[in-house]
Amino acid sequence: MRLLFFLTVLAISLVACRSGRQMTAVEPPPEPPVYEPVAEEPEEDVVEPEEIQVIEESFVFEHKEDEASHEVNRFFVVLGSFRVIENANRFKAKLESEGFNPVILLSETGLNRISVNSYSLESDARQRVMQIRRSYPEYHDAWLLIRK
Repeated sequence: MRLLFFLTVLAISLVACRSGRQMTAVEPPPEPPVYEPVAEEPEEDVVEPEEIQVIEESFVFEHKEDEASHEVNRFFVVLGSFRVIENANRFKAKLESEGFNPVILLSETGLNRISVNSYSLESDARQRVMQIRRSYPEYHDAWLLIRK
């Protein structure tokens, strides 16, 4: 019974596959199109300035001696902010081991900001932020604090 079923299916398949045209040699597939490179003029490297976060707020220095060395400056480069002073102190120690001279700023919002540089000109502070971002990828989020 199975053999009869198999032969019937085979016969139907052969009849269904026949077409009315004669069998010919298989034609090769068409050649893929050839794309020639187009000579383009090199584009100028356009470097868009990275966005620097800027916050303006009042703060005091954790240590009075830090205030004396930064009192004339209004623009501060910040690498971290912490609610808990112990965390701020740990981060400050880490930055010192990396060659920075950090100070802790106690902000009006209750955060302990870790600043590594201060400037009287905003442009100098922005340049330092970008230099830190390039030289220290782990501080890619360095930002600018403006003293009120």
